[in-house]
This record gives sequence, structure tokens and C-alpha cells, in this order.
Amino acid sequence: MKRLAPFLLAAALLANTSCHVFSWKKKPAAPKESSKVATEVEKDFMARWVDKRTADLVAQGKSQESAREQAAAEFKDKFGYTDAARQAR
Repeated sequence: MKRLAPFLLAAALLANTSCHVFSWKKKPAAPKESSKVATEVEKDFMARWVDKRTADLVAQGKSQESAREQAAAEFKDKFGYTDAARQAR
């Protein structure tokens, strides 16, 4: 009986639901990235950045049209690695 007690105790501990040794649960899958969502976010970023930069240039005295052209060119130079900048060319 003395030799059986440690084995029973170990079996009870392993059978406990909080033990993760024999857990067969799969890890939750990471959310999949959507290229469509990423492109939309980049386009939104580009529009906001160009609008902000245009407003800054207009405040410095440039005309609206030339300020927007300059802001778009600066965006392409600065963030040319994004899909939004590549599509805007």
C-alpha cells in the first residue's frame, strides 16, 4: 500500500484538468492579414499625410494646386516603399 500511494497521487495530479502535460488543445490561430485591408490603411495614411502637408504648405504661402503636387511628391519620396505610393505614380 505504501508503494501504491505515490503512484496514485501522481496519477491524480496528472489527471487533474489544470495539468497541461497531456493537453491536446490547439493554440489559437493568429489572425490572417488581408492585403486589401493593408492597402486601404496605406491609402488612408497617404491621403491624411498629403492633406496635412498640403495645409502646411498653403499656410507658408503656396497655392493649393502646387502645394498638393509638392506634398504628393514628398510622400512618394519619403514613403515610396508602401503600396499606396507605388500605385499613386
